[in-house]
Amino acid sequence: MAMPMPARPALPAQSCPPGKEYVFKKPNGQEVGKAKSVAEFVALLKRAPLESVLYHANGEHFTPWLTFMGMPAAAQRAKLVKGNSEDVRKRLIALFE
Repeated sequence: MAMPMPARPALPAQSCPPGKEYVFKKPNGQEVGKAKSVAEFVALLKRAPLESVLYHANGEHFTPWLTFMGMPAAAQRAKLVKGNSEDVRKRLIALFE
């Protein structure tokens, strides 16, 4: 009989202080959304324009904020996710689901 996979821990519920939100931007600097919690961050990963997700993933921009939010393991895994396709978004979202 196979052992069930352990459930991922719930996303931290705390919000960051004002001014410390994660700001999703396009490469041209246009803001496309702000996340004040990890749950909001994941929601934005799902709907932000792909060019924004790729810009931040390939630039390793997610790591400092995720570490700040108390998720150092996810931050280190996110640092390894790079590419130029929708697969990057899927792999990042999978870190949190």
